[in-house]
Amino acid sequence: MATRAETTGTAGSRYTRVAIWLHWLIGLAVIANIGLAMLTEDMPRETHRAAMDVHKALGIAVLGLTIVRILWRLGHKPPPLPTKTPAWQRLFAGVVHFLFYALLILLPLSGWVWMSAAGRPIDFFGVATIPTIVAANEGLADVMHDRHEVLGLAMLGLAAVHILAALKHQFVDRNGLMGRMNPI
Repeated sequence: MATRAETTGTAGSRYTRVAIWLHWLIGLAVIANIGLAMLTEDMPRETHRAAMDVHKALGIAVLGLTIVRILWRLGHKPPPLPTKTPAWQRLFAGVVHFLFYALLILLPLSGWVWMSAAGRPIDFFGVATIPTIVAANEGLADVMHDRHEVLGLAMLGLAAVHILAALKHQFVDRNGLMGRMNPI
């Protein structure tokens, strides 16, 4: 029988408030960015450009928030999974989390390198200009554009798996894992 903490996400089974808010801020920014990238393809040039400016700034924000989240995680151990979690699910969860962290770094970094190689500094919400990190290079820009799109599709797939797994835990297993990340 599961304990109250395992089924409700209370007591020591919850992530810290900082980890919870970073999770949701990053998650919402990633979903918004995927939406911006996909929905603006056929928009008029000026609308597309404005949406992509937001996309780029959000990408830099995701990179910064992810670095903060990694640093926070180094000092704050996540709560344990319920004791009855099968070994294969523990392994799968670990792999998915590792891939998320890798993509949360590589995806915005690839966009930053792409824009740098294309000779286009990134405007960060009108507050600052993010400097280029590589010299202008058309060949590198083309390669990074392709890599950025592949990483974006990988992020979309991984996010879908993550959301479906969370829903499975909530509505099929009813083991309270979603309560660990509840911001309320």
